[in-house]
Amino acid sequence: MKFFLQLAIVVAGLTSAMLAAESYAPKATIPAGMEESYLAEGIRQAAIPEIDQVGIPVYPGAVVIRSYAVAERPAGYAGLPVMELISADDYDAVVAFYKKNLPGWGEAELMSAYYCAEQGNINFFTPEEPHVGVHRMANYFREAEREMLQRVLPGAKTLIKVFYSDR
Repeated sequence: MKFFLQLAIVVAGLTSAMLAAESYAPKATIPAGMEESYLAEGIRQAAIPEIDQVGIPVYPGAVVIRSYAVAERPAGYAGLPVMELISADDYDAVVAFYKKNLPGWGEAELMSAYYCAEQGNINFFTPEEPHVGVHRMANYFREAEREMLQRVLPGAKTLIKVFYSDR
């Protein structure tokens, strides 16, 4: 009887641990008619770590459209894994979220994008530093890709790039 009680406790503990593991963010839903697009392939193949592995808060309601592991980077590029997310919220709301939730991080506005970095200065963030880029989708994407992203997330306005340490 004692054995079964111990086994039940172990199983309950494992179940709780498995339930506690939460993905960083959900993948975007692939709309009908886009199943064969390169964007759909990127969504399907996106690797999403657990939220506690990233160390950077996820923007509420954002969905993952692609990810890149370090091994997938071009030759000579030293960088961190990255996830790209989109949000229907506007650029200013997303920037305000990261300013509020990443206190003490360096920050910079570069061209049409806003960046927060853990250790960077306000002029440049190296690819080896965890950071977040927030981009106005209207400025960042080509028209064809913008239209595809609007189908994936109607009203999508902002692209979020999260560069994180895969500890």
